[in-house]
Order: sequence, then structure tokens, then C-alpha cells
Amino acid sequence: MKFLHAADFHLNITLKSASFKDTLAHEKRIRELRSSLERIVEEAEKKEVDALLLAGDIFDDPYMPLFAMEELFEKLSRAKTKVFFLVGNHDTFLQNKAYARFLQKPNIHTFTKERFKHDFADYTVYGINTRDFSKEHLQEVARDVDDTRTNILMLHGDVKNAQDDHYLIDWKKLRDLPFDYIALGHIHKPEFLTDTIAYCGNPEPLDFSETGERGHIEGEIRGRDLTTRFVSSQKRRFHVHQVTLTPDDSLEKTAAAVRSAFTKEERRNDFFRIELQGEREGIEPFDKDAFLALLDDDFHYLEIKDETRPGLDLAELKKTYADTIVAHLIETADEKKTDEESLRLALRALFATEEV
Repeated sequence: MKFLHAADFHLNITLKSASFKDTLAHEKRIRELRSSLERIVEEAEKKEVDALLLAGDIFDDPYMPLFAMEELFEKLSRAKTKVFFLVGNHDTFLQNKAYARFLQKPNIHTFTKERFKHDFADYTVYGINTRDFSKEHLQEVARDVDDTRTNILMLHGDVKNAQDDHYLIDWKKLRDLPFDYIALGHIHKPEFLTDTIAYCGNPEPLDFSETGERGHIEGEIRGRDLTTRFVSSQKRRFHVHQVTLTPDDSLEKTAAAVRSAFTKEERRNDFFRIELQGEREGIEPFDKDAFLALLDDDFHYLEIKDETRPGLDLAELKKTYADTIVAHLIETADEKKTDEESLRLALRALFATEEV
């Protein structure tokens, strides 16, 4: 059998970690996230997989307009592949009666504590929703397995960090269970824990904490042989790029360095946060507005995080701030042979008070 494993779409999420330029830019990204589910369904149909495994957190909260939710479930219902829908910790609202009609649509195979499996041809898909999980129930499900069939288990929660509010069980204990593949959701970074146990990650990154590739997992099971591969499929990526300045670096030179660090396609498509470090020229704050103006036309989205400190030319400072505490500090340091780094730290602290 062939399958596609995806999870953690978090449809209708409010994006708080990227300061979008305006409401329209925010809404555009929300629409892109919503379309990610449609793209996954299209990919599953294109690859003619037997099962589309949606391993939880398809939604972020219950506040998506009902007509939009209806439309999404209709598309899943019409998919030319069997859809298996696990309820994660963010979409437990779907287990309430008010939403029952969505999960009862044709071709959408869901799970309850009583009905924890679906049999098709020579394979069975098992699932335990986040709210229904317990170690005892997991063992009950495992005891049901017929090892003459191909068996897949779907879970949503953390199996590595016991401090997570949605911790399930140590992943090492999952290795001993009689499943050919265990499809996990909840962790947004894709990871194969073993050849047969994997987090697919989320198909689209949500903020600057989610750098790197995002996508889904495709797999095929023939007899007892499993082959899988991670497929990068995000529309846009988040990049965090650090630039270390020296006092000799002009805005133009720094902008050119940032521009050259990425391809034109990346710049026009992705989200970027530039973290400026090191020493800038003089004691004036870094001019972020002027810097952004040099780059704005080259980037789809760009924000600047200024962590630079003022570059200090001691001879020039002594001359500029003659007869002030600044000159006094420098002269005293010369007399006492204070090490230069300690002097610079003292001067930066003084400039930070704006009382020079």
C-alpha cells in the first residue's frame, strides 16, 4: 500500500510572531496556510496513494467560519484517496456534537475509543485521538493487530519530552509495538525516530522559530518492507540570518552582504529576519528605516533585529567629548593602564544612560 502522512496544518491560526506590514499581508499568509491542505490532497491524488494520513491539528481553533470549514471537509470527502483524520489537541472541538456532521462525511475515516481501526483490502489503519490516549488503550489497540495484514498506527502528541502537556509515551516503547508504520503529529519539525516511526512536521512553517524545510512524508509498504521519504513542499520558508558589523561597514555595504547571502528566488518568496550584531559606526542607533529602504524592494518580507553596540574610536571620543566624563574615563584608564575591553564596556554603559 502507498500512503501520504501529513499533520499540523493549524488552519485559521493567528500569526503573532511576524509583524506583517499590514492586515492584507497577514490575510494573504492565512490563505496560503489554508491552501496547504488542498495542495496535500492534490499531491495524494497525483501519487495515487491508498491512504492520506492526517495526523492531527488540522485546525488551530474552532473559530474558522463554518462555511470555510464545510468547504474544506467537502474537499476531503471528494478526495480520490481514502482520508484518515485524527483529532489532535488543537482540534478536539471537532469531537463536540456541533461539529459531528463534518467528521461523518463520506470518505473521511475518523477514530473513537470504541472504533479505533478501519480495515481495507489487506491493510488496517489504527488511530488514537489525543483526548482518548492512555497507555492502557494503546495496549488494547496493539493486541488487536493481525500481523498477516499491513498495519499503520496514527498518534498525535509528544513522545520525546515528558514535560510537554500532550506527552503520550516514550518513543522507545513504540518500537516494540506490532505496527509497520507509526504516523505521528504534534511536533512541527520533521523527524524519523526510527525507520518505522516518524513525525512528518507541518506542511507550512508558522513563524521564525520554524526555520528549515517543511512538508510531508510519502511511504509504501510491500509485505513487511517499508520505504519512506520526506518531501519538502512548503510554499515559503522562514530564514534567520546573522550579520556581524564592524565600525567600517556602511549601510550600503551591509545591505549588499545581506542581499548576496540569498538567491533572488528566496528573497522574492520567503520570510527573513536579519539579526545585526557586532559594532556599528559611532554611538548613534542603527538606522533600521534607512537600511530597510535599501532592501525593501528585493525581499517579499524582511524585518531587522538590531543587537549591535556602538563602535568606539577612543582617540576620536576623547577629542569629541573633551572636558566631559567620557574624556575623563579614557584619561584615567590610560593612567591606570586599564585593559581596553573594560574601558569600552564602561563607555558603552555610560552612553546607554544618555548622560554624556
